[in-house]
Amino acid sequence: MPLRSGPGPAYIRLGAALGWRGLFAERTAFERAFADLLLNTPQRNGRVLDIGCGDDLPGALTCLRGQIGPLDGVDPDPAIVRHPLLEQRWQSPLEASGVPDDTYSLAYAYNVVEHLADPRPFLSRVYALLRPGGVFLALAPNAVHPFAVLSRAIEVVGLKALARRSIGLAETGEMRVNEYPAYYRCNSPPAVRRAICGLGFRAATFYFHPCVQWDNYFPRVLRWAPRLYDFVLGSRVTPLMQVFMFRLEK
Repeated sequence: MPLRSGPGPAYIRLGAALGWRGLFAERTAFERAFADLLLNTPQRNGRVLDIGCGDDLPGALTCLRGQIGPLDGVDPDPAIVRHPLLEQRWQSPLEASGVPDDTYSLAYAYNVVEHLADPRPFLSRVYALLRPGGVFLALAPNAVHPFAVLSRAIEVVGLKALARRSIGLAETGEMRVNEYPAYYRCNSPPAVRRAICGLGFRAATFYFHPCVQWDNYFPRVLRWAPRLYDFVLGSRVTPLMQVFMFRLEK
């Protein structure tokens, strides 16, 4: 069957009801929107695969506890052995894992696809592991948003290690920058469509949600810049919002 856009418009704007002030009052609304997409997917009652699961559900997805079918996970991080909810687990990149084909009604990846150097083998593997009618949902930064552009530029010029040491530590004591690379090659509708061309997916639907958290990556004296972008474009122009989500149906 040829690929179609999926239900509704090809680009769906989420979080419009929040408004500008609401975005700053509820900075994690995009996480709840992704959780709602998962919870409103009927396939969640079947077997579920968390791709890039780490050692537990992230805080944004703890609402899934008791609301989904049997949960398995795959992640190259050794911390996967500590995950308390998994029935089966594979410590491996998805593409090299032993995850069985035609098994999962729902698979999802939360802040994973931005790290794919080559998205096509990954999405080909996703297609194989889904049952007919199965759904894959992903959330990641939008590749055309300034956050992703600046993040990739810092990595390309070799300043990522410096950024990891400096960003956020003075205020939170936490590392805000991942040590593994981000390529942003599966983080826009055109990129996803190219990656899945010919794989057999029946539908692709794209969602965008504004997010104002990226101002935390800037020194206080420069935080006016991301906030100005969000006020003018990032909260109003759908394809320019920071958070990109997509849904693929087999």
